[in-house]
Amino acid sequence: MPVLKRILVATDLSVASQWAVMRAGQLARQWEANLFLVHARPDWNLFSRWRPASQDSYEDVARSADEPLRRILAAIHSECGVHAQCHSRLGKASNVVAGLAAELQPHLLVIGARGEHAGRGPDPCLGGTALKLLTRIDIPLLIVRWTDTAPYSSALVAIDAAGPLSRRAVLWGSGLVADGECHLVHAFDVPYLERMRLQGIDEAVLERRRKQAEEAATLAVRDALGAAEGNATMHSAAIPGEPVSALLESIGRIRPQLVVVGKREPQPAHLQGGPMGGVGFRIAYHAPTDVLVLSS
Repeated sequence: MPVLKRILVATDLSVASQWAVMRAGQLARQWEANLFLVHARPDWNLFSRWRPASQDSYEDVARSADEPLRRILAAIHSECGVHAQCHSRLGKASNVVAGLAAELQPHLLVIGARGEHAGRGPDPCLGGTALKLLTRIDIPLLIVRWTDTAPYSSALVAIDAAGPLSRRAVLWGSGLVADGECHLVHAFDVPYLERMRLQGIDEAVLERRRKQAEEAATLAVRDALGAAEGNATMHSAAIPGEPVSALLESIGRIRPQLVVVGKREPQPAHLQGGPMGGVGFRIAYHAPTDVLVLSS
């Protein structure tokens, strides 16, 4: 089973981050884990950069977080039976969260998909802090979108090639749904298929390559299934198609509460905050449910 003895959850005191906090509390109770709460307070340089402000108004904002944090800690204890430790630090949110994660080395970091800026115009699929953490954090990262914090009972695990990352994703997915349903999906395609077709490659050759890709995907699914633990009911499928589109279609059809994906390497700096490449990153960005991202 996945190890969950230390959980770190970030809050900016918004409604969206409260969903993440209560999900973290539920998981801490389920796994008897230590729970740590982190809140980033803007330092003066950050605060004054974005709004004309006096030192008095800055100090008011800094102090105003104390009582909401106390209420959050009380809610975690009341609803989840968990005593959480709170860390409130000055600095940019992504830096504060990443810094505390480096110190505590939690087994899981939980964040809201969006925070205090949600609802201002068309909502992005991920907020700025979530995007930054997704690109730089290499510990398991749970991005919360669901408002319901009952224990997970359904998951979709998206895998790639056979190997440790795929097996680890299945271990987490099957472990987190306990006695529920876990769907293992490998979406595969033939690289450069259309380019080869335009170059006049014989269709028989293309069909052989498609069958090879299907066989490799089927073997990867079988290998990953061997990592499933617990009493979850396992379902598996290797489906043809462009991976991101095919996986999002499967997510829309199955409607899992949790999606588990892997990311194989950190995002280049020039992509941070912009369009994300890579199947794992794009699923985390677009999936309309909670997403657990695992790093290789």
